[in-house]
Amino acid sequence: MEAILLVIGLFLAWRVLFRNPSWTAHRLLPQDARISVLIPARNEGHQIARLLRSLAEQTLKPHEIIVVDDDSSDNTSAVAGEEGATVIAGEPLPEGWNGKAWACWQGACSSSGDVLLFLDADTWLEKGGIERLVGLYEGTGLLTVQPYHVTEKSYEQLSAFFNIVTLVSVGAFTPLGQRIKPGGAFGPCVMCNRKEYFETGGHREARKEPLEDIPLAKLFLRHDLPVRCYAGHGIISFRMYARGLKELVEGWSKGVGYGALSVNPAFSIMTAAWITGCFGAFSKLIRATNLALTSSAWPTLAAALAMYCAYALLIGRILRAVGRFKWWTFVFFPLPLCFFGALVARSLFLTYVRARVVWKGRTIKTIPHE
Repeated sequence: MEAILLVIGLFLAWRVLFRNPSWTAHRLLPQDARISVLIPARNEGHQIARLLRSLAEQTLKPHEIIVVDDDSSDNTSAVAGEEGATVIAGEPLPEGWNGKAWACWQGACSSSGDVLLFLDADTWLEKGGIERLVGLYEGTGLLTVQPYHVTEKSYEQLSAFFNIVTLVSVGAFTPLGQRIKPGGAFGPCVMCNRKEYFETGGHREARKEPLEDIPLAKLFLRHDLPVRCYAGHGIISFRMYARGLKELVEGWSKGVGYGALSVNPAFSIMTAAWITGCFGAFSKLIRATNLALTSSAWPTLAAALAMYCAYALLIGRILRAVGRFKWWTFVFFPLPLCFFGALVARSLFLTYVRARVVWKGRTIKTIPHE
């Protein structure tokens, strides 16, 4: 069984590594199309300048950059203003809305561009990033890109499996490519045209959900509009949860449980099967080691070790595509794997038992996805 799941993992790695087409494959937007960059921001003063400076360095300049200050208690508004963005003070959060969806909706309503580009404040664009996004966008539907995850501190390595699962669970990297509808989207980087955004209802229709990306994707699909998902290496990067382990736990707990039961069940099952295989390779090595120590069953140990190494190399290969992770993260992959399992359990409990999660000082009510 572990061998079968390893083959599945190899296939997933191939799709993640080679899914993206040429960045200049097409450009269906008019040359004079105006791009509005919309950034929801709550207490992002420590990192939003990096994004705004990357936007200033783009060869394809945005029509406007709007930062919606979502009731920040830090210097987010001042930093954004100093970097040349138009800053909007967000209105108080209405009942029944989540914070990010409300900020995105206000930004869209205040914009004047033909194309809307929503970016999280912890992201930054690589040089030529907007041109590459435009090259991927086909003029209609929803384009979403999962940023390349840049890590710096040791505790950030614990995000490894969250990145892998985020990519594969939407089902956008299958052999059928765009012939199969994805089960979700990537919220940190979303592009769509203005007309379709307001015709579908945009973030207003995702206002009650703890995360906005999955319901936003399903909203566009219900209106027979395409949703396209890509990995962002070479286009856009981010550094998530830079303020410590507590923020990382709180951040992933906010959405991973919701996402696990909200995407297409077939994609969830496929992802869960591969994660099970990773656990199996680790447990098999432990059992084989104990057996070899008691009965000298060295061939069994050698086979188990080979399987473990195959999984480790595979995980390392995928991580190279999705983020900047240390070598020891995949060599000792059971550590981030067990952390991932524990946090998924925590998130499921918070989301579906306690029915609330906490993020950036706000308590977010959660409901099962309908």
